[in-house]
Amino acid sequence: MPAQAEPTPMPAPSMPPREAPPAVVAIPDEALPETVDWHALQEQVGLGGFNLQLAQHSELLEVAGNCFRLRLANDQRHLLQINKSGAEKLQEALSNHFGRPVRVSIEVGEIATETPAQRNQADKAVRHAAALASLEQDPFVRELIERFDATLEAASVKPL
Repeated sequence: MPAQAEPTPMPAPSMPPREAPPAVVAIPDEALPETVDWHALQEQVGLGGFNLQLAQHSELLEVAGNCFRLRLANDQRHLLQINKSGAEKLQEALSNHFGRPVRVSIEVGEIATETPAQRNQADKAVRHAAALASLEQDPFVRELIERFDATLEAASVKPL
């Protein structure tokens, strides 16, 4: 029996690092809504861990047809580097949420609007300031401060 040469393995085709391949073939007449509340949607699709962080630190640029175009903040680019399948997981979660094929394209750049993470941080700061103001105006707390020459540690205040 003549010796056969082993087949040379073909290198795997490289995918662009910022765009997830389509999970399934999209049907053109099933376009997604053009107006989407990204802040609410990213919480509804059931993501966790790095995938949720990726969604929270991205702004929605547009929804066109079946494609979500997102921009990840420059200082969060590591979320794509350490989570190579993040765009695919986000795409899968959005497809499941909408019950139809969805594509996700993520670019890295300057954020022009507010990301869900930025909004959450701002909301947290507002709640903290309100809780601090409420404590500072509370008659019992004021009496303790005056009687014992106490101070209110702002960092220890946790809003309810």
